[in-house]
Amino acid sequence: MHDEDTFLDTQFAAYRNELLPNVMAVGPEAVRTTVRRRRRVAVTAGAAVALALIVGPAVGYGALNGTPAPPQPGTSTEPTHTSPASPSPSVVPPESAGATAPDGRISRADLLAARLTLPPWWGDAPCRSEGQLAGAEPAQEGNWLESVDYADVDRDGAEDAVAMIGCKFNNAVVQTQVAVFARNKAGQIVVMGQVLTSRPIGWIFGIDAQPDGSIRIEVGDRAPTAEQPASAIARQWRTYGWAGAKFRQTAGPTSFPPDPALADLRVTATDIVYAALADDGSRHGTTTVTIRNAGPATAEYVLLSLELGENVRYEGSGWSSCTEASSSPGASPPSLSCLLGPMRAGETRTMVLGVASRGAVLTQVSARAAVVRLDSQRDPVSDAKPSDNEAHFDQR
Repeated sequence: MHDEDTFLDTQFAAYRNELLPNVMAVGPEAVRTTVRRRRRVAVTAGAAVALALIVGPAVGYGALNGTPAPPQPGTSTEPTHTSPASPSPSVVPPESAGATAPDGRISRADLLAARLTLPPWWGDAPCRSEGQLAGAEPAQEGNWLESVDYADVDRDGAEDAVAMIGCKFNNAVVQTQVAVFARNKAGQIVVMGQVLTSRPIGWIFGIDAQPDGSIRIEVGDRAPTAEQPASAIARQWRTYGWAGAKFRQTAGPTSFPPDPALADLRVTATDIVYAALADDGSRHGTTTVTIRNAGPATAEYVLLSLELGENVRYEGSGWSSCTEASSSPGASPPSLSCLLGPMRAGETRTMVLGVASRGAVLTQVSARAAVVRLDSQRDPVSDAKPSDNEAHFDQR
């Protein structure tokens, strides 16, 4: 076991900034995680560092293996006929929308001029939920209207606007969504509903509204990047329809086939219960960490990080299974790191890891364990299912 602080700090900093934005925590711990992530965003934004989550997806929400390339154009664009004059483009929230009216087509110009209230973005993405959309992808951050198509999705005799909207934050495309807008009886633009968000699916490439009112959406299992070939992305067309209160998928695949190049790392950790204060002014405890590679690929290296707060160090024989271990008190957040050797598909490792907290008071109660795969050069690699790459637990 070696103390390779520089290497582990660098690799896990890249992990936090690139991969964790794709991870969405659930339950009460998600609130604490969101607060920590947003604090990190405030720090990294000033330094022009890639978005750190959320978590997250992490993010940020950029792809792990490179800077997101500009989204490829969808197969459908806005029809090129002239729209009739329409009422004021002011927008009201959907809860006060009332019934829609069978006239008043919404043009692209109407959508760009309106102050929209958008359906919620997935997770705690740092995307605005209201305001005007830009007509093109912004340079650094903001929401923009990628494309718009038309279909009578609720079959009331009026064509509704099917909009594909993008969100960019900190110079990275964070998320896209497809939403449908209509006019109410007062002529105001209202949100009918959200059809789909790019998270946690992967990516949205285009929309194609159909004459029968259904909406076809081309999705991919990952975001496009400048470094990877387009053929590496699994793309599908899925069809959605209005079900009276929300949109549901009505046709097309519901999942992507497994990528033989990816591993699915999963981690769990038990609560840490510290013993009474020792004579040296420290308290000692353990957590049982279980890591599983559900496959299908082998993970050349696995990097485990425990975020336990300040003044916590690793100790005991449990860390001897690490190829390298490190205490990183200067990291943000402070963490304990463990580098593990190859893990084959289907392999599970369980470690009882000892920790010591200096002082009687813990700097944080909520703790987190996170794993990321590294390749043979010890560079981070995407995971087949990032949502189970971290686990939240308590210490007391």
